[in-house]
Amino acid sequence: MQKILARPLWSRKIPVLGKHLSVGGTLMVVWIMLLYAVVVGVWWIRLRDYFVGRSLEGNISKGGERLAAVALTGHFCDITMGMVLLPISRHSALASFFKIAVSTTLANHMLTAYALFALVLIHGLLYVSWIPVFHALSSQLRMVIPVLNPTYLYHETWPGNTTPLGYWRASLIFTGIVSATIMAAIFVTSLPTVRSKHFNLFYFTHLLGIVMVIVICLHASTMFYCTAPGLAMWFLDWGMRLHELRRVIDGEITTIGNGWYCVTVPLPRARLTGCSCRSPLAHFYIHHAGSSIRELHPFTTITHLASKNSTTPQHDDDFMIQFLFRKRGRGPQCPSKIAQPPPRLWRRLVRGKKERIQSTQWTDRLAGLVDSQSETYGAVSSFKGIGLDTSDFPHPRINVALRLEGPYFSPADPSRYDKVVCFVAGTGISGGIAIANAFTALQSAAPERSTVSNTTEDLDQKVAARLPAWRRCIVVWSVKETDIVDLPFIETCKGLEVRTCLTGPRRARIDMAKVLEDLRNEDPGGSTWVYISGPGAFLEAGKSACRAATDVEYYAASWDI
Repeated sequence: MQKILARPLWSRKIPVLGKHLSVGGTLMVVWIMLLYAVVVGVWWIRLRDYFVGRSLEGNISKGGERLAAVALTGHFCDITMGMVLLPISRHSALASFFKIAVSTTLANHMLTAYALFALVLIHGLLYVSWIPVFHALSSQLRMVIPVLNPTYLYHETWPGNTTPLGYWRASLIFTGIVSATIMAAIFVTSLPTVRSKHFNLFYFTHLLGIVMVIVICLHASTMFYCTAPGLAMWFLDWGMRLHELRRVIDGEITTIGNGWYCVTVPLPRARLTGCSCRSPLAHFYIHHAGSSIRELHPFTTITHLASKNSTTPQHDDDFMIQFLFRKRGRGPQCPSKIAQPPPRLWRRLVRGKKERIQSTQWTDRLAGLVDSQSETYGAVSSFKGIGLDTSDFPHPRINVALRLEGPYFSPADPSRYDKVVCFVAGTGISGGIAIANAFTALQSAAPERSTVSNTTEDLDQKVAARLPAWRRCIVVWSVKETDIVDLPFIETCKGLEVRTCLTGPRRARIDMAKVLEDLRNEDPGGSTWVYISGPGAFLEAGKSACRAATDVEYYAASWDI
């Protein structure tokens, strides 16, 4: 079912959104339009009769239906605002229950947010178009419908009512202007071209959405009831995130060569309590106060959490997990460079992509701590990890204090398929390592398939049905020739194959379609699942190859929307 819903209707992307229109997306749009149709059916006649009736009672022949349209589009905004807030929680119960990827929830958030801004524009323009009708009336007729809040009578709102309640009711127009202004700023900074070049500006402008929600609920009380489910989930989500981030975890950063680093930290077992997710793909948000007070960065762990949790002694409250990252620059950073004061706030917000790349990155600052301290003191770590043999990494290492938010699992279960192929590029190898380790753990826990195939007739059918279908795992790592490094994190076993494809000048890029075709010819039959992780162009090439194969299911990991 998920494969059918995710199938794009045509190859071209939607302008501005930059997304393919899938079957599931079409059904969602149809559902939203039906919801709007229900709102029209319930509210239009009542609103029209109310405003037209008031106008006719005051001998005003024009503008009644326009005011009704203003009120109706306001109700559209109420409902759409509720839909905008629903999918943005990281601890989303909806996403977890329906196994929806983060990229899908963010795309839904973006689509409904654009629709909300369009409705707000229509709502405001309809009101502005009514202003000339109001000014054309005589002074006496203007008292029939107050301009600052047409919902009330003249004596119920300012200037007809000078009580605090009257002033409050007259504030409708001003709260509407404030919320529309904030929404316009969020809309402009969320456009793909602006977001990619000035992400900090996009991020901090989005934080104004908290103010906007408060103001817009003051603008229309019905907005609160529509946004209450999303707000409740948002507050619960932030409560859980702050609860996870409150604990400082002592870990270790180790260099493994050629600009690659490994972060090792103990994960509290309580984080997995009640978790039934079978996916080996899990990511965390890491906070390091020494690199940035305000930044949290997502990292996919290379550790298969389920098998690590089951093999760790029950009396241990924590077990070790690891992350990989690579710094952009080459060579160590001196402490003086790390300690340079940051640029002014406005400059940090509006700096372009080229400037951000040239400036010190978060991962570069983190790596620079290892390089600078190891140059001065050597390998200074005294960290003793549970079940971690530090002799595997004869490189400099230091202790580090981190905060972890997560885990967040991706909706993928490769164990349901016969063959799994991981197309990964650069640091996207993290997900491939986690999947490979899951395959190794599954194969070591299950009976040998060769023995099972010879004795299937003697097995109970229920037992045979529980045997894993996953019998082959291929990890294809595309990495620049200048960035290659030996990664001692994958345990080999029967059925596991790791291929390294070097890229660079005069080197051909990996042909993912050919890899899938060769696999089909070499090992026909059985189901195939593909995991894709890497830069945007790599993801698009992988998805195109999977769509062309037709008999392949895939999951593309992406932090972007």
